[in-house]
Amino acid sequence: MSQPEAYDRSRTADRTVTVVEMLALALLVPFASIFGLFFGMASDGCIGSVQCSSEQITVGLGIAAVSPWVVYVAALVVVVVRWVRRRSTWWVPLAALVVGAALWAIGGFVAVAGAR
Repeated sequence: MSQPEAYDRSRTADRTVTVVEMLALALLVPFASIFGLFFGMASDGCIGSVQCSSEQITVGLGIAAVSPWVVYVAALVVVVVRWVRRRSTWWVPLAALVVGAALWAIGGFVAVAGAR
């Protein structure tokens, strides 16, 4: 007969911290996505003789607006998988924040570069 698992405070703390971080990330994602749409204003300078790439601006806008959602869903999947496997998860939302911010910034750079 197997022994029941002892109460593990570190696992409870890990899950609590992960849930708080994921909730904070869930609050940031819509703001990042909405602010990513503002990169569409890069086309405001595309008047007269200024040549702009509307396709490049659109791609940058898409990256900046969609990547926060994709990164959040991916982080959520990783957290659930690691919970099932009884692994530490506190670092996953922090890594998702860094990756999401980097992708958002890359989207902004792509959009702004389209407005030469």
